[in-house]
Amino acid sequence: MKRVLFMSACFFALIPSIAFADPLAGTPLEGSPIIPTMMEFVPMVITFSILLILMGKFVWPVVLMALDERAEKIEDSLKRAEEAKVEAEDILNEAQQRLAEARKEATAIVETGKTDGELARENIIENAEQEAADIVARGFESVKEERKSMVADMRADSIRLAVNIAGKIFEKELSDDVDEAMVEKAIDEMGSFNE
Repeated sequence: MKRVLFMSACFFALIPSIAFADPLAGTPLEGSPIIPTMMEFVPMVITFSILLILMGKFVWPVVLMALDERAEKIEDSLKRAEEAKVEAEDILNEAQQRLAEARKEATAIVETGKTDGELARENIIENAEQEAADIVARGFESVKEERKSMVADMRADSIRLAVNIAGKIFEKELSDDVDEAMVEKAIDEMGSFNE
């Protein structure tokens, strides 16, 4: 910074001799409206030098500090933006992984549901078939029992009927025990209704 100020001061110190020199005659030009007189130029250079020194001492440090702070803020913003970008990419990747896992789980749940549904359907059909077989078996047992009961009733009725017929044929009454024993013997000889 000091080097820049020194070079600027040297440059401005040489300007009056260049400005006031006549390239042809070597004497200063007088009365020109563009080129100031030496009496105007020297205070102007002194004022400009003082202004440069004051600006170099008080203004430039503040400006440079503000520029440095601004550069720092921009760097921080860029770093934060880069971190946010990386974080957003990580979140996106994680969300895509979770979505893929959720899809896999949903597919597995659907497949499990299909399998469970098929097993439940097979169990229901098997239970229904078993229940139907049980109902048919109970029906057959009930029919057997009913048949046995009917055969026993028919046998008893046949015995009574045979005893009554035999009594009318012989015109005498036989005792119930003797009558039943005789009829049962006759029925056994002829065959059973169960066969």
